[in-house]
Amino acid sequence: MTAFAVMIQEPDVRTHDHLVERYGDANVYRINDLTFLVRTKRLAEDVSVVAGIKGDDRFVSGVVFKLNRYYAGYTARSLWEWLQDDEK
Repeated sequence: MTAFAVMIQEPDVRTHDHLVERYGDANVYRINDLTFLVRTKRLAEDVSVVAGIKGDDRFVSGVVFKLNRYYAGYTARSLWEWLQDDEK
């Protein structure tokens, strides 16, 4: 699976709800009200439609980035574990 970062400009609970509904709770990691990580075999464009960023039913402004396997930082252990699961 590929990991994507979904970033929206204004908080909207529908984004998180749509992502979880489509990809499942285990494949969505909520960083905060504006940023989510998603695992899927789909394309970034598909993720942006589900998130409400693109398409006829869009409701938020934002962007989706495909993540590579390189990352660094200091954050919650659960994020590192979620990213490790993506590599399996």
